[in-house]
Amino acid sequence: MELDVSTALSHPGQVFGFSGTQAIADQEIYGTVVRIDDCAVEGTYLADDQGNIRVEGRLRTTAHAPCANCLKDASAQVENEFQEDFIRNGDPEDDEIFAYEGHLVSMSKLVMSYAVMALPIRFLCREDCPGLSYKDPDAAPVETGKQYPFAGLRQLLDQMEEV
Repeated sequence: MELDVSTALSHPGQVFGFSGTQAIADQEIYGTVVRIDDCAVEGTYLADDQGNIRVEGRLRTTAHAPCANCLKDASAQVENEFQEDFIRNGDPEDDEIFAYEGHLVSMSKLVMSYAVMALPIRFLCREDCPGLSYKDPDAAPVETGKQYPFAGLRQLLDQMEEV
């Protein structure tokens, strides 16, 4: 998604509205691939006397990843508000700023950044997901004669459930 800011540059201080969608590539976060649907983005922008563009708005999307407890598919609604300045003729390689040249402002870096910042820490298929169960017939079989470091804890947990 790109904003044509040519009118804003010729009318500094005047507020203009925008809305659209921005695609985001799959993101690998701590070894988990998170798929993010196209983001709906809306807001306003204005130019200052130096040609910098202030962009304010909100994004909404849905993110998909494996459940942290049972590894089934899980999704979460993602919303975030943003307010950033795009620096005219700034260094596009500088990760600390948003920069643009000419009269087009690309929203891809901003939308990706704010969508990722709003992702949940853990994806859950449902709030009360019990997670994988060792008693689950689909769970990996236990090999006999092999040592398991948490077998003692499992026995304690089983004893506590019986009480």
